[in-house]
Amino acid sequence: MTTNEIELRQQDTLAEKIEWSKAMATGDMLPRQYRGNPANLMFACEYADALGIPRINALTSIHVIDGKPTASADLIASLVRKAGHKLRVEGDDTYAEVTIIRADDPDYVPTPVRWDEAKARKAGKWGSKGPWTNYPAAMLRSRAITEAARMWASDALYGVIYTAEELGGVVDEDGRPAPAPRRQVQSSRPTTITEALTPEPDVMVDVDSLLAAIDAAETKEALRDLWAQTAALPDEGKALTRELIQARLADLEQPAPLTTEPDDAPQIEGFDEQTLDDAIDAEVVA
Repeated sequence: MTTNEIELRQQDTLAEKIEWSKAMATGDMLPRQYRGNPANLMFACEYADALGIPRINALTSIHVIDGKPTASADLIASLVRKAGHKLRVEGDDTYAEVTIIRADDPDYVPTPVRWDEAKARKAGKWGSKGPWTNYPAAMLRSRAITEAARMWASDALYGVIYTAEELGGVVDEDGRPAPAPRRQVQSSRPTTITEALTPEPDVMVDVDSLLAAIDAAETKEALRDLWAQTAALPDEGKALTRELIQARLADLEQPAPLTTEPDDAPQIEGFDEQTLDDAIDAEVVA
């Protein structure tokens, strides 16, 4: 990106940045933290402009962990070199050494920053499940680059001085935050007649989607459908999600709860599993 392009980008009006963020947020190729979130995209847009890098680079290399911006080790190395400093990296699967020679003090060569097995063990990283076991060379290199950059070229980083992994994020070999596993619950075999009569779902229950649907439900009928979907959950998950459904029903100020004891307030047909069990059992015995 040329100096003129950067200046034009920084002159974008707030309205133009908002429109850009809204349009980009609809894409499904974005990292998860940006999908459907124009505010996060605006944040990345501002950082890209401040760093003088293309916005698309910010979307793939800058990640927010607990509200703090982080950058990949490759982006940090690029910013250091872009500022005119020399950055040298040596290493293998057992160590990594990084030396930075500043452009404004080329005669001073500092002691290289070294990360090896001993240092990684002291930090509680070596042998831990994940990238430190699968990609030790990449992780050692990443830690050595960011530590050296903080020590000798922090002026080139504009405050983005940590990688996602250093702030506790789970990352892949390239330092990108790995997607959190989707919480799914495998359908269990029916233990009551009611559950036996309930159609089995074709796929595992997506708990995240179910909880989001409960929050978004606006009618009793919608909540009734969601109640039926909880039949595939194990007992503990079923109880918790049905409590949320009842709480949502109360928020909608419906006249009656979804389940009641036999002698309590009127029931909504189809939600009292025990009553339905007893009725079906009585018919079978008769």
